[in-house]
Amino acid sequence: MRNQWGKILSLIGIAGFILTTISCFAGKAEIEKKLNIGYFRGYASLSLKEAQIEIGKKFSVDIRFTNKSGGAYFYNPFFNRLIPLSAKLAIYNSKKEYIGNLLYWEGGSRKNVASNDWKFIPADSYVGTPLTFTAGYVPDTAHGVTSNLLPLGEYYLQMIYYKSFVSSNPDRLISNPPKDKKTMIREFYKNFNREELFSSNVVKIVFVKKKITSNRVN
Repeated sequence: MRNQWGKILSLIGIAGFILTTISCFAGKAEIEKKLNIGYFRGYASLSLKEAQIEIGKKFSVDIRFTNKSGGAYFYNPFFNRLIPLSAKLAIYNSKKEYIGNLLYWEGGSRKNVASNDWKFIPADSYVGTPLTFTAGYVPDTAHGVTSNLLPLGEYYLQMIYYKSFVSSNPDRLISNPPKDKKTMIREFYKNFNREELFSSNVVKIVFVKKKITSNRVN
């Protein structure tokens, strides 16, 4: 009987994890959700310089995180793509249905996580960085090739932060019994948590037709 209950609880746990993953990553864009867990408080702000972008052209978004708790360390707040990211930039269609993650890693150089990948943010301060993308290009989807970009029209963007954003720096953890640095880093990767923790505001972006330029001299 005890083994049967163990199996049932395990299945419930797995089902809960699947449902959480679906709701976080395959659902619709929702209103801003502020960081409010344990000691941590804060919010993220996403903005665009231009709301209308020519399809296939480069565009930038600005993402800022404001820390409203006491001074604290946060993992990879500048989105260094050489290490696992602490958030995803979700793009949704005009019905606010999920399409994909613009920050999806498509391969390339990587480095090991180090202590300085956690940045200290003082209380009531913010950090921010611009991120550049190609309009209509969505990696790891059918639109992850330049010959098949998204159709023209309205879309929505939202930054979704993972629980790893507030993870502890392995270099600062005290374990009992003591563990070597390599073991703690390996465990960090193994336990890297991509469950949704909080999210930014939603911004609208419109992909428009490329402008036709003429070289004819009158």
